[in-house]
Amino acid sequence: MISEKHSFDNCFEVFLADTPESKRIHYNLRYQVYCDELGYEDKELFPQQLEFDEWDQHAEHFMVRHRYTGQWLGALRVVSPHRQRFPFEEKCEADQPLADADYRGAIEISRLCVLREARRFAPRILSQTEPDPASNVKYLNTLRQQSRSIMWGLYRAAVDYSVEQGIEHWFILVAPALAYAVKKQGFEMHQVAEPCEHRGLRTPYRLDVDHILQNPLWQEDYQLGYRRYSELEQGNYAVRQRA
Repeated sequence: MISEKHSFDNCFEVFLADTPESKRIHYNLRYQVYCDELGYEDKELFPQQLEFDEWDQHAEHFMVRHRYTGQWLGALRVVSPHRQRFPFEEKCEADQPLADADYRGAIEISRLCVLREARRFAPRILSQTEPDPASNVKYLNTLRQQSRSIMWGLYRAAVDYSVEQGIEHWFILVAPALAYAVKKQGFEMHQVAEPCEHRGLRTPYRLDVDHILQNPLWQEDYQLGYRRYSELEQGNYAVRQRA
C-alpha cells in the first residue's frame, strides 16, 4: 500500500507546457540533465541553457514539479510523426516499415529526464545512533524509487494525453536499465528493431495505450492527471483533491 504522505499525487504535480515560458522551463530541465549532469549534449550549442532540437516543433511537452516548494524536477515530450518518420527511426532501422495507420495513431515518448536534485525529496529513514548498512541500502533504494515515481507520473500524463487525442500506440527508444524497469512494472513491450548505438546501447519498443491503462500501478496513485501551465499564468490554478 502506498503511503498517502509520500504518494506521487500528494507530493508532485504534472503540467503540460502550453506557453513560451513553460517551454523554456521544460528545455532548461533537459539542459540540466542532458548537458550538465550526463554530458550527452554539447553545452556550447545551447548558450541560453535551453536544450531542444528540430523535433520539438512536432511535440507536446510535460514537466513535474514538487507541490510544496514549486521546484521543477523532471520532464518528457510526446512527439508526433513528421513526414512519416519518428525520431527513433533516425537511429534504428525498424524490422518492418511502419504502416500509415501506425503513424496516424502513435506518438514517440522521448527526452525523459529527472534531475538528480529530485533525490532530496525522497522520504528519509529515521536517523539512528549507529549507522545501519541495511538502512543505507534501503534509503538508496528509496532514492531510485523516487526517480521512478516521477517517471511514472510523467508516463501517466502521457497516457491521459494519448487517450484524449485518440493515440493507440507509443514508441520508445530506451537503454537496457529503463527497459528492464518498464517491463518489471508489468508493461508489455514489443521490440520493433535491433538495438542501436546512441549514447550507449538503445532499443526501440512499441507499447499499446490500452494495455498501459490496465496496469495496477494506476490503482492507488497517479490519479490526478495533468494541468496546463497557462492555468498558473492566468491565476486559475487550484490543487485538485481526491474524490
